[in-house]
Order: sequence, then C-alpha cells, then structure tokens
Amino acid sequence: MAGELPPHDPRKNQRAEPRPGTAAWWLAQENEPARRRRRRSLTLDAVLDTAMDLLDTRGVAALTMRNIAEGLGCTQASLYRHVRNREELVTLLVDRALSVASSVPPGDTDWAEKAAWSARLFREHLLRHPGVASLLRGTERLGPNSLAGVQYSLELFIGAGFSPRLAYAAASSLATFIIGSVNFNLGLDSSDPEESRHRRLLYRSRDAAALPLIVQHADALAEVSSDDEFEVGLKALLTGFRALIQNPDITHD
Repeated sequence: MAGELPPHDPRKNQRAEPRPGTAAWWLAQENEPARRRRRRSLTLDAVLDTAMDLLDTRGVAALTMRNIAEGLGCTQASLYRHVRNREELVTLLVDRALSVASSVPPGDTDWAEKAAWSARLFREHLLRHPGVASLLRGTERLGPNSLAGVQYSLELFIGAGFSPRLAYAAASSLATFIIGSVNFNLGLDSSDPEESRHRRLLYRSRDAAALPLIVQHADALAEVSSDDEFEVGLKALLTGFRALIQNPDITHD
C-alpha cells in the first residue's frame, strides 16, 4: 500500500563495520583475537612507533600507509595484518599517545593542584607532538589509554565532591580546553620576540576608529603568550569547578 515502509531486511548492513574510534569499534577489537598479525618480526607497536616518528618529523600529510611501510622496510600488505586502514591506524596511534593523561602527579597536593599538574603535563605532551593534537576528534577518548585517563580524572573530581555525572563533564571540559588551546596555537609561537614585535606593529597599524582598544593597548596585547592564555583559562576553570562543588544546583545535575 502507498505510504507503507518496505519490510526490514535483516541481511542489510551485515557487512557494515563500525567506524574506528567509536565504542562499537573498540568492543569489536576486543572480540577479534590477533587477526592478521602473523609476521613475528613486525608488531603493532613497531607500526605505531614508525607512524609517530613520521607524524613528529614530517607532519600529518606524511602519515600514509606507504610511508609507514617504507619506514619499516616492509610491504603495505604486511601493515594490513595489523590495521585495516589509515583511519584505524590513527585511532590506535592517538589512543597510545594519550597514555600520559593518566600519569599520577607527585607529592601530596589537593585535587585542584593535581588537576593543574595533569593539565600542564598533557598540554606539554601535545606541544611536543603537535600532530597528535591535530588528529584529535573526540571518539579517541574511548580507547584503553584514554579510559585510564578518564578513570584518573573521575577519581580526582569525585574525590573533590562532584557527583559522577558532573565529574565526567568537568573532566571532559578540562580536556577539551587543553586540546583546544594547543590546536588554536599550532604553527604560532607567540613567545618568540619577533612574533611579538610583528603583532605590536600589526595592532598599532589598524584603524583606530574601528578597533580602538586593539590600537590603544597594542603593546600589552602583543606580550600575551599562549602560556599566559592557557594559565588564565586553567585558573578560571578550576575556580569554576570549586564553585560547582559548593553549589552544584547551578547546573542541571
């Protein structure tokens, strides 16, 4: 009859595979034992090590299966025994790179100091590996190393007095801030005196009628570094988190 939906065919989408990085994909990984990993001289760790070297030295554009195979001195077919495609490789690579997120801070400090230490460590790691920061899209935090970081953050924030739901949201917002701060400044070194000088010249040369505050405060604005931006944002977030602990009703938790 007109308007009726066709009967559901259970065979449809049987071969559809979950997208790398999704929860369904990570679950499927656990249920798929050592597939394709027959060549003992080539390990997944070796593949990921070579991929990270490429990412650090030549950038995201060079992160191809061909280049990785050349770096390992093997065929591309050998790589496919470990990863199905580049997307799967990137997912595994990024998750491994995020293992630093679960590092435990030294000393006996309060939750806010621990959170600040971890945030700085994570940011420094991403600044050393900017290619990783540019590959982060969100689903990577479902991997084993990422979940270890989530576990650490939950322990920190729940121990501070957050509900589990609010602790998860707080941890996610902090991670988003760190990643965003790194991505926003990729390719720019605002601490470089030459960059600061050029910014000062740029700000001073703008139309004072259209951008009066930028022209008026050109010298001060040109001195603000990405480190300054990060520390101000980090302090603001932690201050806000303290306020949430004292008054959780300001959210919809």
